[in-house]
Amino acid sequence: MLSVSAHLTDRDRELVRLVARHRVLTTDQLAALRFGNLTTARHRLSELVRLGLLRRFRPRLQAGSAPWHYVLGPIGAALLGQEDREEKKWLPQVRADRQLALERSQRLGHMTGTSWFFTALARHAREHGSGELQSWLSEQEVTQRMYLSTWDAEHSPHPDGLGIWAEGDRDICFLLEYDTGTEHLPQLAGKLPGYADQARHQLVFKAPILFCFPTPRREQTARKALAATTASLSLQIATAALDPRVTCPACRPTWMPLHGGHAPMRLIDLADALPDPWKAAREQEERERRENAGRSQNLPRNWDDDEDPIPEGQAPQVSGEANRPYGCPDRRASGRKAR
Repeated sequence: MLSVSAHLTDRDRELVRLVARHRVLTTDQLAALRFGNLTTARHRLSELVRLGLLRRFRPRLQAGSAPWHYVLGPIGAALLGQEDREEKKWLPQVRADRQLALERSQRLGHMTGTSWFFTALARHAREHGSGELQSWLSEQEVTQRMYLSTWDAEHSPHPDGLGIWAEGDRDICFLLEYDTGTEHLPQLAGKLPGYADQARHQLVFKAPILFCFPTPRREQTARKALAATTASLSLQIATAALDPRVTCPACRPTWMPLHGGHAPMRLIDLADALPDPWKAAREQEERERRENAGRSQNLPRNWDDDEDPIPEGQAPQVSGEANRPYGCPDRRASGRKAR
């Protein structure tokens, strides 16, 4: 481990954590997220595979060849476990049977498609500097943070991801439903009652829900099915038809709110058309966090004997994901009410 760590850059560590958090990412996605060109990305990723930090596979296609898909390697799991001070946290991901099942999974295309949505946003921000992907949570991370019990997690909707996109002085938090066109429309619309139920207990589910469809025809038929569902009236929903591999989800006026008769608009403009009640809670939480941090820094050194101060030089503990790229600063969602 020590010999491997000596050869790693900060970017290498970020790449390993990104792959671990999102389970599988392709060469092109990792290149868009952290490299200036594809050739450099290929060489460095090959080195990370050689060192055991990552593993990779190519799923079989009926025609042509698929790109390399990267998953966590055993040395990478040990490295992250050491950084997180939780040695066994990442070990289940490197089990051979789980990685083989992922390689053969019918959901693999859905997972990489979802990642492309967020990757496209991050790539646009890196290349043009006209926006920022402030947060990107995977389906698994959303589930872990939003649900307090196993029963809730098993019987409630699972968004494919959560993101916060910012431009200028505006930002929009959204839940993503990435559609590949294979799900029956009644099943797709059947998710809305679960979202509506959760919205009564958690503010985060009142944030806009973005449905991304592969074709305009699929979007048109899906909009009819979604709008016909009574639960849609109590939710903030917008739809678009785009392929995030070639079209940036934030660049063009491609998003249409489900209700209200709005014209197509850019992603950031949805922040005005679909008000987000969770935003005020997030801002209040952030103000309190800054105030608490400020008070901690200004505490006098001559503490009373009955107080338990933080040792000098030791920062107050925060979530391990807080300062990592595209992480979420809070372990649990704001606005949770007792059920």
